[in-house]
Amino acid sequence: MNKVRTVVAAIAIVAVGAAVVVPSVSAAVDPNRPLKVRVFTPDGKQRLKVKRKIAVVVGCTKNCAVVVDMKLVMPGEVLKARVKGGIKAFSAKSPAMILNTPAIRYLRFSYPRSRFSVKVTATDISNGKRVVKRKVFRFRR
Repeated sequence: MNKVRTVVAAIAIVAVGAAVVVPSVSAAVDPNRPLKVRVFTPDGKQRLKVKRKIAVVVGCTKNCAVVVDMKLVMPGEVLKARVKGGIKAFSAKSPAMILNTPAIRYLRFSYPRSRFSVKVTATDISNGKRVVKRKVFRFRR
């Protein structure tokens, strides 16, 4: 009886694994699906943590070339950065802006009034179509 239970459990696990793998493979093969871009924080929360390296996570549903324009808007000061690169389908990259010591001190002082604006321009490698996604993050201590 124990061997029968083990065999049935193994068949069930293989069936579930095949059901999970098949849709993802068919989605990766379909060239007609639109390019979608996601931008979110590394820890999954809505606000970014105040620290030296301010990073976001960018992901695409297709192979794409990405230009990420980041802007840190603080009262009386604006810092900008740009990162370019490529992202493979269904994977993510983490572009970041590294702050110097005076900027970190000022951000810690004024984080409730500061914003981190991100503009992602993703170009689909296969057909050249562009998707622009903008997102503004606030800060937490």
